Amino acid sequence: MNMIKKKKILTVFIIAFMALMLCACSKLKSTLPPLPTPRTETPAPTVDVFSQPEVTADVFAPAPTMDTMPAPSVEVPAGMPAPPVVTPAPTPVPTPEPTPEPPREDPNTPHLYIENETLPQSMPRYGVAELYGDIYTDKGVIAMVTGRIFSNDSGEDVQICNFYPYTDSFSLAGTVNAQLIFGVLEPGSYTYIVSAIAENDSYSSGSVVLIEHGFQIYYD
Repeated sequence: MNMIKKKKILTVFIIAFMALMLCACSKLKSTLPPLPTPRTETPAPTVDVFSQPEVTADVFAPAPTMDTMPAPSVEVPAGMPAPPVVTPAPTPVPTPEPTPEPPREDPNTPHLYIENETLPQSMPRYGVAELYGDIYTDKGVIAMVTGRIFSNDSGEDVQICNFYPYTDSFSLAGTVNAQLIFGVLEPGSYTYIVSAIAENDSYSSGSVVLIEHGFQIYYD
């Protein structure tokens, strides 16, 4: 009888204790903050490497620098003489060719000159010109003298005369002046020309023009 009574008392005690614990737990639960809602993870998007655009280079990226490696220095072993320093030979400066001198004239070549010459001026038709002048040579003789009236309009000589004095001087008065007649020239443009050749043994001056002067013949 006592055993049964003890079991009942123990059972009542256990039930009372459990009820007390439940009550305490409910009070504790009401005072605690609510638990945070668990965060759902969004899966990362799948990248299709075949659909991505081609990667372009960054134009603002600095260009890679190429560091020049210094040339390795060769160390000469101790006891060995250093190789001689080879100095390049200087480039030869080309020597300019000398300017050829003109051929020197032989001192035996004669020269001609004229003094006291007169020149015809423009004149009316049937006019008269007085032609004077003295020709000289410094060596030898005057072999030939030529007087001409050249037409500038036709390009031809209209009057010409030749003399062969073989003297060291020659006067135009009474010679060229007598042969060239200006009074018969037609109106137009003309040139009066006197040339001569001097000779000294086998040397010659060649034809030298001593007078070349233009003039006009016009209607009066």
